[in-house]
Amino acid sequence: MLVQYSARHQHDEDERRLRANGARLTPIVQSSGPVPARYRSEYSRVEAEVDGFATRAGAPPAHPSTVVGTELLAANGNIGAGLLGPQAISSVISQLEAFKALGVEGVTVNVSFPLLLSSTPDSSRYLSFYEQVAAQVRSRHMVLSVEENPVFSGTPLTSLSISYSGLTLVSYAVEQREEAQVIIDDLSPSYLLLLTEPDTFSDTLNIDLDTPAAAVELVDDELDGLNRGRTEVGAGTGTWTTPAVDQALLSQTAIDYLDVHVYPLGPAQVEDLIADVGAADAAHKKLVMDETWLEKPTSTEGTGPQGAPDELKLNSYRFWEPLDERFVTAMVRYARSHAFAYVSFFDGARAFFGFLSWSARLEAAPYGTFTREYDQLVAGNMRRLYVSGTGLALSDAIRTR
Repeated sequence: MLVQYSARHQHDEDERRLRANGARLTPIVQSSGPVPARYRSEYSRVEAEVDGFATRAGAPPAHPSTVVGTELLAANGNIGAGLLGPQAISSVISQLEAFKALGVEGVTVNVSFPLLLSSTPDSSRYLSFYEQVAAQVRSRHMVLSVEENPVFSGTPLTSLSISYSGLTLVSYAVEQREEAQVIIDDLSPSYLLLLTEPDTFSDTLNIDLDTPAAAVELVDDELDGLNRGRTEVGAGTGTWTTPAVDQALLSQTAIDYLDVHVYPLGPAQVEDLIADVGAADAAHKKLVMDETWLEKPTSTEGTGPQGAPDELKLNSYRFWEPLDERFVTAMVRYARSHAFAYVSFFDGARAFFGFLSWSARLEAAPYGTFTREYDQLVAGNMRRLYVSGTGLALSDAIRTR
């Protein structure tokens, strides 16, 4: 069954909370199940990290201004030609409606480089699609944040074949700026992120961007001559990268805000996050967390886009849900207490509407099989407004003032 009810009192309590929130949501009350033996050690480690982070989340102000969002996966540029089909905007609308019912206030959209460049086949059709996306977001009075990340060509995450051969830091900056101007002029997002994870960009583009000097040179070149209009433009790193990169971006470029991506919550990464928050405060710059989710360790951890399929599969398993619930609650509190302008939950776009039960079959399945199964489950739940315990935790966190 799609929705299975456990103890009656738990269901009644969840219904009461949803009525109090004014939502039209139906809770998926389903046991998280036992942790598979192969993941018990990792589960204990991640649990300790979440609990440790929660103790440092701080107390939000009485009237927090942080906008809480999630990733609009239906508009992710890595989908490629799938965005040009007749059902693409319908999927976007379905996701936005489900997010709105949860209380989500903004969305992050990956308008991948180089989809909007005139030299890219079908660039005008991609632009038309994203103009529709922006209009749908605005019509719901939601914040639009855009990441201009490169297409993850050569990985299972996309069928697009993009060659970055011959690209240099200088030529990439020129082309990235060109697409950024199209995004600003035609989509008018509140936030536009030029550089998100220098290590991931380096792996994808085969250009070394993962040093303070290279990151500053790239962002400086991209900002030179860019007409920002009303869009705020930012850059930053993941908290697994040395804070020196973020400190250089704050002190040596004209970014409007510092962006941080938060996935691992180990002691070193939390200290880096604290250092980033302090550096942005000292520089009097806004803080944005355009991507965050609770990382679970995999054998391909730290390998960039090549390892992402394993990470996405692991995140889908229901046995992690109790930790995801605690993480979402703690992260909303952290973002508010540290005055982030915007925070966006990446895997929440699926996890807020269901999880898959772990099985040996699913563990062995190729990424394409797994993601079709998961996307089908989530799409059905979104249409019916069935929400997971993690989604309910987010809804509660947003509405708790």
